[in-house]
This record gives sequence, structure tokens and C-alpha cells, in this order.
Amino acid sequence: MKHSLKYRVRLRAYFAIVSIITLCTACLLSCALVVLGTVLFYHGELTLPAVILLCLLVCTLTMVLGGAALYYGTAYFVRPIEEISNAVKRIAKGDFSSRIARREGRSHGAEYVHELDELEANVNRMASELEGMAYMRKDFVSNVSHEIKTPVSAMRGFAELILEGGLSAQEQKEYTTLIYNEAQRLSRLCENMLRMSRLENQALVTRHEPVAVDEQIRRCVILLAGKWEGREYEFDIELPQMHIESDPDLLQQIWLNLIDNAMKYSSPEKAIHISGERAENGIAVTVRDEGIGIPEEKQAHIFDAFYQCEESHKKDGNGLGLSIVKRILELLNGRIECQSAVGQGTRMRVIIRENADK
Repeated sequence: MKHSLKYRVRLRAYFAIVSIITLCTACLLSCALVVLGTVLFYHGELTLPAVILLCLLVCTLTMVLGGAALYYGTAYFVRPIEEISNAVKRIAKGDFSSRIARREGRSHGAEYVHELDELEANVNRMASELEGMAYMRKDFVSNVSHEIKTPVSAMRGFAELILEGGLSAQEQKEYTTLIYNEAQRLSRLCENMLRMSRLENQALVTRHEPVAVDEQIRRCVILLAGKWEGREYEFDIELPQMHIESDPDLLQQIWLNLIDNAMKYSSPEKAIHISGERAENGIAVTVRDEGIGIPEEKQAHIFDAFYQCEESHKKDGNGLGLSIVKRILELLNGRIECQSAVGQGTRMRVIIRENADK
């Protein structure tokens, strides 16, 4: 703010000085002309029309010189505005790599020297954000194309084998089951993408209903048992009575995704631990498995869309579960903490505050 004030004072002082110099020059020339014209007129060396013409000539010259001084002087201040305008035009045409070269010599380490400098920095920041969004969009389209192509290719291949004929009843049943499973996988992908799209465009949580979190989590365990039919999991559940006012559907999505991940990356002989408590004017729920764990270098990306740590489990999911959890917690003003080690399992702790958006 201090440097911004200095800039405004300097700008106004510049125009004041140029204006004063121009006016003084005009006055001095006019006075000198009047004196000179008067002397020459009385000596008979100049006629009255010649004196008037000389006055007009000097006045014109004074205005031209003053205008030129103002024109070239204001160019120093107008040039950054032209650079900003040109950069914005390039960005509007899709050139998100466009940047404005900011002036050197920031005094006393100030982040911004004046308003134009701040505007330049903001335009550069905007271009950087748009460039990142464009990259994310391309990456998202690439990931979606890959995730859709895999099940569609599998379904087409198995369907061609069935249409060719010559298969036994057992083989037909096996291939039909595989087509059904891939169709289910594609359906889950579409559902998660639609859910993620709705969450990204949602700014506020409008539902605030009393939710018995402990009972809701137990229902989620029962629902997921049907999905992983044939794999008997042991659950260690320690949930006291926990109630919170929130959106029940969004909360259920959190528990379903976290418990599903714990089951996906654990073997049936290992227990899945679910515990909860009151914490930070809200609730805290922990889901811990004894599965394969997450390498340290991959933990920073687990909440990215379509990211999956374990290649062998790609057929079981699409990498959107934790992204959905993170977005829901952003809407609920909550947070999630992850602790994991390879071979020792993963611990996810969710903290949600009471009435975060009311």
C-alpha cells in the first residue's frame, strides 16, 4: 500500500510538473513576444498584423511542444497497460502460456510496487491457473478414454467369441458373466464420474439432518458385504453412539468409499478396524486395514482423480473413490488424514465438524 501511494503521488506530480512547465513556457514566450512586439511596433519595424501572426505562431509552437512532452511522458505509464491488454488478448485466444514480463527493481522487497504491477502479477497468476486447468482437462479426458476403452474392448472381444459360435454352454456362461462384470464396471465408472461432476459444481451443502453415524457405518458394512461376496472379512467395529447434523447421502459416500478401499486392498484373513469418537466439535472416524499399504512416494497422489497405487486392483475400481471423499469433505468443512506403510496397512481418519455450513 505504501508503494502504491508513492506511485499515485509520482504519477500526479509528473502530470502537474509537465503542465506547469508547459504553462510557464507559454506565459514566458507570450510575455516576451508582447514586449518584443510592442518595442518593434513602436519603432515601426512591425505592423500590427505581423505582431498578431507572431503571437499565434509562438502559441502554436508552445502547444505542440507541450503536447509532445505529455505524449512521450504518458507513454511510460501507458506501456504496461498495453502489455497487459495484449497478454489478456492472447490468453483469451487460448494461449495460456502467455506471461507479462514484470519490471525489475522491486523496492525494499515489496511484493507489488503499484496497482499496475499487481495487475500484471494477477494476470500471470490467472494464466498459470488456466494453463494448469487445461492440462488437467487433457489428462482427465485421457484417463476417462482409457478407463472406458478397457471394459468396452473386453466386452466386444467376448461378444465376438460368443457370436462366432462353437462354444460349450459352460464357456458361453463364463464369457457372458465376464461381459456382465465389465458392463457393471463401466456403469460404476459413469456413476462416479457423474457424482464427481455434481460435487465439483456444488458449492454448499443444503441438507442438514440428524444422522446416527455409527448406525450408518454399520449399514455400509452390510451393503459392501454383498459386493465382495465370496470373501469373508473380519470387522473390528468400535463405534459409540455418534450423532451429527449433516447431509446423510454425502456422509454415506465417505464411509462406502473408505471401507470399500480397505476391503479391496486387504486379504480376507486380515481384520478391518473401524472406530469413532467425538472430536473438535464434531466426529472423528478411523478406518484401518492390515493390507498391502501405500508406498510413501505415492501417498501424495492418492486423492487425485483416476490415480491407483496398485496396478493389480485396477479391475476393481477406477481411482475416483478417494477424490470423491476429498471433495465431499471440502463441502462439509472436514478433512482426512492418511497414514500408511508398505506391508503394514493403511489408516484413514476423517474429521467432520458439527454444522459446518449452517
